[in-house]
Amino acid sequence: MYSQRSLRDLTLRYSALYLALVVVTAITAGGALAVWREASQESLRVTGMVQEVEAMRGNLYRQMKELFDTTFLDDPEAQNQYDHYSGLIDDGLRRLAERAHGAEEQAAVKELKRTYHEIHVRTDAIVFGPIPPEGRVLQRIFDTDLEAGGLQAYEAAFAQVDRLFLLQQDRLQSRLARLANATPALLAIPMVAACLLLVLTRRFLHLAVLEPFSRLQDGARVLAGGDLGFRLPQEGTREIAELSQTINAMAEDLQQSRAALLRAERQATLGALVPVVAHNIRNPLASIRATAQVIDDESLGPELRDGLHGIIKATDRLERWTASLLSYLHPLEAHFVQGDPGALFDELLDLVEPQFLARGVTLERRPRLPLPPTRYDPELFEQALHALIINALEATPRGGCVEVGMSRRDDGRLETVICDQGPGLQWTVGTGGIPREPVVPGRTTKRTGTGLGIPFALKVSEVHDGGLRYQVRAAGGTEALFWIPCP
Repeated sequence: MYSQRSLRDLTLRYSALYLALVVVTAITAGGALAVWREASQESLRVTGMVQEVEAMRGNLYRQMKELFDTTFLDDPEAQNQYDHYSGLIDDGLRRLAERAHGAEEQAAVKELKRTYHEIHVRTDAIVFGPIPPEGRVLQRIFDTDLEAGGLQAYEAAFAQVDRLFLLQQDRLQSRLARLANATPALLAIPMVAACLLLVLTRRFLHLAVLEPFSRLQDGARVLAGGDLGFRLPQEGTREIAELSQTINAMAEDLQQSRAALLRAERQATLGALVPVVAHNIRNPLASIRATAQVIDDESLGPELRDGLHGIIKATDRLERWTASLLSYLHPLEAHFVQGDPGALFDELLDLVEPQFLARGVTLERRPRLPLPPTRYDPELFEQALHALIINALEATPRGGCVEVGMSRRDDGRLETVICDQGPGLQWTVGTGGIPREPVVPGRTTKRTGTGLGIPFALKVSEVHDGGLRYQVRAAGGTEALFWIPCP
């Protein structure tokens, strides 16, 4: 799930999600608080305007009382109180006009102001106008007209303003109720998202980090125990997968280094032991061969002479084996020249062809194009190919065929192919035909072989910066590929 993702990228992504969640929560809470504050302020404004209207109404009727006191009781202080309440009502109307929002409220306040202005004009005429001698009855008639006209209009305007503000209060209460009902849901969404993100984070850490890292630790313990063939699974985040890949590469290098060290130790042991063994074998062999040659005489019987000839052949075979082993153990010193390997290859085939005829095996040569001059050591090159061809000959049964060919490949190498019809390889073949086990002396199934042909050919290919590969043929037998660089 997380094998293709980087731990750093995923951490940044989850951090961004947490930050976005905090921002959304802050915006939600801030928005709810702003709406609540706005509604509260609006409620206070409407409540204040309602109180202002109520106060104006009270002041108006107090003003009417002072009007009656001035008119009917001739109270000298009533006119001052009348002026005081007039000022309070004017201030209230001004504050209402300042607090009014929207065309509907402003129109209601204007209507209230207009009706009061009509009342104020009539009351001022009563308070400050001339009183006729007979006029107490006229004043009562005028006062009755005032009550029936202006005060009723003012009451109607007041009722309209009062209804408007009560409606505003109902709207605000409904809005606050909806906000109060929606607030738990708005706050629950970030909380649920936070819980979900926490679960996802824990799952991510468990699957992408903790489990792969635990398996990485277990695998490291296995490698530390000496099992360098074990490979860690490349799973988890990109960083852990890369760490596993690095440890696998290190284990493979250590495995190869250990194998190389073992080969070097084996080579060193052979290098120290073989010369001593060869010296102790060669001297008795020389004596045995010389004695057999001296004893060999035509006067002896056929059976005795055949036995002496067998002794000579056996000593010669042991001498060749000892010489081959010594030549394999000593470092090869190549003497490179510029020449035609194709001509050398043809001469080598002409040389070994009688052996093929004697064993009843067909030597089939693949047609080839002319080869360019190549830098190589002719002697080592010939010995390596001779060993590989003889191996193929000895592995092929009578009546079989060995197919050989040499060509220049497109990748710039000179490749020699030797195909036999033998029983196949006697060791496990790895990827691309490369043996999983090192090629060492003694790996042979032939009764008279030394087991040095393939290792010697491999050393020759390495000296030439080339290679040697064996692979099983689908039709049976083995195919040997020997190559060196070619311009």
